[in-house]
Amino acid sequence: MMHLLFVETNTTGTGTKAMKIAKQLGYKIHFWTMDLEQYKSMTDDHPLNFADRVVIIDTYDTERMKEEMVRSEVNFSGILAFDDYHLIPVAELASYLGVRGHDIEALKRARYKHIMRNYIKNKKIRYFLQPNFHIIHHPDEVINLEISFPCVIKPVDDSGSNGVTICQNRCDLELSLREEWQRQRNERGYVLERKWLIEEWIEGQEFSAEMLYTIDGWKLISVTKKETYGSHAVECGHVTGPKLNPFYDLEERCKRLLNLLGLNYGAAHIEFFVRGNNLYLVEVNPRLAGDCIPELVELATGVDMIRHVVLQSIGKYEETVNTRRRYAAIKFILPVEQGIYQTVRGMEEAQKVAGVKRISIGKLPFKANEIKSSYQRLGFVIAEGDSMENAIASIQEAMDLLEWGIVHE
Repeated sequence: MMHLLFVETNTTGTGTKAMKIAKQLGYKIHFWTMDLEQYKSMTDDHPLNFADRVVIIDTYDTERMKEEMVRSEVNFSGILAFDDYHLIPVAELASYLGVRGHDIEALKRARYKHIMRNYIKNKKIRYFLQPNFHIIHHPDEVINLEISFPCVIKPVDDSGSNGVTICQNRCDLELSLREEWQRQRNERGYVLERKWLIEEWIEGQEFSAEMLYTIDGWKLISVTKKETYGSHAVECGHVTGPKLNPFYDLEERCKRLLNLLGLNYGAAHIEFFVRGNNLYLVEVNPRLAGDCIPELVELATGVDMIRHVVLQSIGKYEETVNTRRRYAAIKFILPVEQGIYQTVRGMEEAQKVAGVKRISIGKLPFKANEIKSSYQRLGFVIAEGDSMENAIASIQEAMDLLEWGIVHE
């Protein structure tokens, strides 16, 4: 029996699809997690539906996990992580096991936003510009900084829009930093670095490049146009398709960037703004995109990026061929009012809308307050079409059919 180890997963289903693919390839699935409760919002694609063996363990404690590997006497063919917080522990374990994984120093350069900003600044590259930025370790440091507004504050090692705020003035900034100072762990039990970036706000359209490492090096699979909501820049919609690339040489720029960082494994999700004729780098995520973007990419191009990442973990590569030229979109359902969302009706009718591929609603009841991160989203609708407009129209038609039962406190 062949064994594949998954250390935690993400909550939008990418990791559980990888488990399904690995099972089809004949692997026994081992799932290690700190707490199964963090997956309670997942319904159809809960990791327990696919895992053959579950171990409850501190997944941030690399030494403890090494001990468990020795104790279990299982010969793992590969090891995978699908969230930001476990990329480095998994890379360390892959090195320990002698299986495929990230170069740890390259991973740190990409994973920690302040390290990436300084590294790229020192390289003086021109194919990706960066906003002006400051790195701070304590809220009091902003007193002596010259900051232009609006600006963005973000923690150097969180994701899902957690801790991100667009600040219009110094009062906003100081308030946001005081709130952030109180937050020492995130929802995934990850202990935050206690460092923040304060960045110039770049006005422009946001995109991401979905990159895959192949036998021939990095390859651009698709470009995603992104939509965010509110002062915390919570991602609320994405669309991908054949005519969304804003620059003719985007693939070459992304390849150069990833090679500069030293990344040579897995996938990468490069976020950037376009302002005028310039690309401004937001961040480099050395992993598959979240928010179901790999699912959109497969609908639009025919390339299953998740399968390719699973194969890489066991040292195999398949040719990547775009077999489709479609558009695929997702819109996240945001609570329109505060209260407890207890029920939803109209799902059956919404599923029948032409072009709709999937509707997912998180576990109800759900208490909705201010929308400050991706954890405040109620669910999502995915659709495809022969144009961006058609895909988005299908989603909107389906969302309009959903009727929510809300109890106001």
